[in-house]
Amino acid sequence: MTKPSKPGRKDKAASAEDAPKPARVVQKREFVDRVVDSIGGKKGDVRPIVEATLEQLGRAFAAGETLVVQPFGRARVSMRKGLQNGGEVINLRLRRRGPGGAEDEE
Repeated sequence: MTKPSKPGRKDKAASAEDAPKPARVVQKREFVDRVVDSIGGKKGDVRPIVEATLEQLGRAFAAGETLVVQPFGRARVSMRKGLQNGGEVINLRLRRRGPGGAEDEE
């Protein structure tokens, strides 16, 4: 006989279904292909622009800058942590506009 679940608690099966799914990883090659498809340019022309854009994004976040770039949204550094190997972890908070044009409330 199984115990009835306590009020306010989810069953393990239900919580497994509600668990967030891991985000799909998009590599630079696929990202460049998406941009090429979006604007209809040549891959050889688009790749250096995408690479320069990604480099500048990385520099801005490393410097702790907040970016406000629509339609991407507002991205700010929420936490930074240095690693032993000389690298660092930078957590970002991204706020995007909702379908009506107003920023989503959190």
